[in-house]
Amino acid sequence: MDKVKGDMKQKTSRREFLETACCGLAVGAFAGGGGSPATACAGTDVQEASADFHFTEPFDGGIVHEQSGFPVLGTEPSNPKGGHMLKVEVSGIAPDSAKLELFTADGRKIQARQGNGTFQGVALLRDRVTEIRCRATIDGVRREIRTRPVWAKNSFPRFRCFIDDHSAFFRDVARNKYKSLFDCFYLARLRELHRNFGVKINLNCFNTTPERDFSLSMFPDTYKSEFEDNADWLRLAFHSENLSPKIPYRNATPEQLAADFDLVAGELKRIAGRAYTAGLQIHWADVPPDCYKVLADRGVKMLQTRGRKPDAKSKKICDYHLPDEVLAYLHDYQGWMHFESGLIFYSSSGCGCDWTPVDKIVPKILKHIENPAKNHLASVTGHEFYWWPFYKHFVPDIYDRFATAFRVLLDHGYKPIWIEDGFFGGLPA
Repeated sequence: MDKVKGDMKQKTSRREFLETACCGLAVGAFAGGGGSPATACAGTDVQEASADFHFTEPFDGGIVHEQSGFPVLGTEPSNPKGGHMLKVEVSGIAPDSAKLELFTADGRKIQARQGNGTFQGVALLRDRVTEIRCRATIDGVRREIRTRPVWAKNSFPRFRCFIDDHSAFFRDVARNKYKSLFDCFYLARLRELHRNFGVKINLNCFNTTPERDFSLSMFPDTYKSEFEDNADWLRLAFHSENLSPKIPYRNATPEQLAADFDLVAGELKRIAGRAYTAGLQIHWADVPPDCYKVLADRGVKMLQTRGRKPDAKSKKICDYHLPDEVLAYLHDYQGWMHFESGLIFYSSSGCGCDWTPVDKIVPKILKHIENPAKNHLASVTGHEFYWWPFYKHFVPDIYDRFATAFRVLLDHGYKPIWIEDGFFGGLPA
């Protein structure tokens, strides 16, 4: 009962924030309406939301699924042969004097209840994206607003592993001219993790070492077949041109990001062939919104960020310039779609193994996966430097930390996935 009360309090506080911020106005303008998975959301007669007329649930672009909790209310059969529709609560703010029409963009009417300056109803989602509209005449002006929940159908508990900041192993392999990639102790340890736990590991890569004494152009293509032979569990992706400067793409132009991406991706394709992936994490998780299309055009589907309470005192960082309303949503929920680019931003349950001692990993993960709104997509993450004895912050038990994280997730029914596969990280496309 206490947990239910806590959940209700959490949702109420978010609702109050959205009402204050007019989420439909801020998020709708930011998300755009064109081109992308939102083809079901056609129409140009939708106006911006306002303080006196806006949706509070479901959140525009918010990812929901069968087990994600409120505003999801359950499912209903869709036809005698099987299949189902997702039942969600629809609510919002509107004057009691306004005569409302609540409906889906494909013409299905939703019965609306009004009172105390609010409206409520229940919608049935059939498709991945369902546009829900509310039409009213307020002070003599005809107005229409929308919200677009995104259904991650048949979601299941799954996890990804990515390790950032790679350059050292490339230099080690090239300089020592190993017969096999796995003569490099670091890659051998990753292979051991895969063999012991069946995990898939994504390595996000720099073009150059921090000292700039080695670049990917200096790495031979003689290991390409070995990379490809192991591409079922080991893949390489773009991260940044170099470790420095800090937050390199915070104010990047699309041309700058495209140039660095194409440089690194081109080298990785030459080096690793089919083991290259667009399933990346950007260094410091930040690019301006006008760079989203650069990433989407190059095959990126999802970007991990973190949610943020509206009243948080901590510095905003690693947030891809997302609006406060979206960051507030991602504090409570797992994913949000930017319709204009098609990118999905998500906040993940899981563990950063560099900074979490072995004895803290299990309780940390268990705490994260208690929340049904955020527990279907977990991440196990780290940075390459912490594996190397030459690094001043070398972590001697780093292997055990990753092993512990994998073990607890697998024991709780999580399955390893590639974030770039299917929809929303491993679901059917």
